[in-house]
Amino acid sequence: MTLRLPALLPAMLLAALSAPPPALAEEFDGVAAPDLLSDEDFFRLATCGARPGDACAGPVIRWPRDEVTLSLLPAEVPPPAGFTAALDKALAAAIAEINAVGAGMSIRRVDGARADIRVMPTALVEGTVMDDDPGFSAAGVMGVGYMSYWWNDRSQITAATVLISTAITDQDLQSVVLEELFQTLGPRFDIEGAAYEGVSILSQSSNATEVIEGQDARLLRWLYPLRQ
Repeated sequence: MTLRLPALLPAMLLAALSAPPPALAEEFDGVAAPDLLSDEDFFRLATCGARPGDACAGPVIRWPRDEVTLSLLPAEVPPPAGFTAALDKALAAAIAEINAVGAGMSIRRVDGARADIRVMPTALVEGTVMDDDPGFSAAGVMGVGYMSYWWNDRSQITAATVLISTAITDQDLQSVVLEELFQTLGPRFDIEGAAYEGVSILSQSSNATEVIEGQDARLLRWLYPLRQ
């Protein structure tokens, strides 16, 4: 499940939380979709926060190129035994899922801190208040997964970071990692409603999805069409 909190633009963060703070839930919860949506309505909801028939809540943002790089950086505090290996495996699976969609966008693993998307294990736990720390995170509340990205005045994403808490359960790791990586590409709004539980990686109330298919796959192909 993902909760969005305001940051100093042009940053937007996405935090995967099991129980969003009540004071923030009403304003920043996912966009409600009580039933399955048409592709057009699904795309608009996921990318600009528009309910069917309503105006967008913000811009549709994209990376300005057809390949972005990703690196897994070391944790500042040594993680539990086996955690880094498990996270590395989850990242490899998530990248393979995204790259197999057939969109005009792919993610390539590299070493080092200069990658477009930087993934870091963290000992921070759910509920930790995060400062606005350029290049690390936007301000907000930490969850088991926490994604921040920045974009320019042309709605082009320029950088992204993903923090994965070492307190995350093995059961949730793959789904949360896939969700955070998927959303680094631009689909920044979660979907609230039982109709999308186990159906979309963007479901706010479920971590049951571990594949990119159906409307999720079509969404990426819409955001990043293949070049003719």
